[in-house]
Amino acid sequence: MNEKKLPSFGRPGRPRRINFSDLFLWDPAIELELSGVSISEIMGLMNPEMLALYQDIGRKRPISIERAKAVLPSALESVSYPLADEYRKALNGEESHVTGLGSWRSYIYSRSIGPDGSWPPKVSCLGQHFIEIEQALKEPTLAWQQDHMSKCADLIASSPVLAPYLWPEVVVALRNARTVGDKTYARCMVLLELFLSYLAYSDAKLQTDQYASHSMFEALFPDFSTETIKPPNASLFDWLEAYTGTKGKLATCIQQISKCAADTDIDSVRRQLRRWRRGTGFPSLDVLDALFRNLYGDKAMETGNSRNKDWVLSWGMVVATKRINFLLPIVVPMNKYRGPFFPFGCETVQEWRESRYRHWYQHWLPLIAGQS
Repeated sequence: MNEKKLPSFGRPGRPRRINFSDLFLWDPAIELELSGVSISEIMGLMNPEMLALYQDIGRKRPISIERAKAVLPSALESVSYPLADEYRKALNGEESHVTGLGSWRSYIYSRSIGPDGSWPPKVSCLGQHFIEIEQALKEPTLAWQQDHMSKCADLIASSPVLAPYLWPEVVVALRNARTVGDKTYARCMVLLELFLSYLAYSDAKLQTDQYASHSMFEALFPDFSTETIKPPNASLFDWLEAYTGTKGKLATCIQQISKCAADTDIDSVRRQLRRWRRGTGFPSLDVLDALFRNLYGDKAMETGNSRNKDWVLSWGMVVATKRINFLLPIVVPMNKYRGPFFPFGCETVQEWRESRYRHWYQHWLPLIAGQS
């Protein structure tokens, strides 16, 4: 394997790869997937040529500027992508807002841009922070790609933006890394720290927006010190039943989207709910939307509705569950390790998860409140 190639982590189930976008950050396409958006499905339905282009980019195949010009602008316009016109300008060599944007800045801006198109768009403190992280990783990523590991370590160690995610041992590990495994270990540990921070932001925002008085997502994490790991899906449905008072009855509120309500087979729904609890699959956005409408009413998503808090909390817990599921294939195998393997002096993966998630939750509370 070429050591300069971006390594990635495998996931169980269908053969999939979790790609990095640079030295430490994961590909923003994963963010869309975790939000329930499949780029491949959208592109396949709307524009097969764009799907082929996207797949070739993922396979690291060379893409000609002529092909990009012919496919990209019209495809982005067809899905109402906010920056479609800016990409057309950039491809034609015209002055454009997106020229030189990194993948994370492009992703964050596209989600933040308002109807008036003002530039740059106003972003959350989390969005701005990850834009700054991506910028801070440009030179270290180039040094890593050129196999200049000592320079790479020096660059990250001197960055005030990256400092909160680094500890002495990981910098040393990266500096001394010689094999793909050595480098991937160091990169993986920092990615996990970044991912916890990203997740804790959403949790803290629920409190600052007065939807919660404490961490909501803490209850979704399994205890990594136990031999049998409880699926986050089970914790999600346990919470939902307790929150809505539907213990033992939740299946009656789940609609089979492909059938009218009168034809819903309750035994089939109960079996499906048991499979979801075991971690086999996850309900689609359509199924969850129908479930929450049954529980809270058709207008619960409207601000000011008496059940809006329930709607927001439930969707927040869903997204957090998917993020924690994303972590499991990386984190669970670390159960067997003890000692300096873990960040910031933690002895076990459970200690790391508890202490660092609590750290990031407390970190974001005043920053979000200050921005509000």
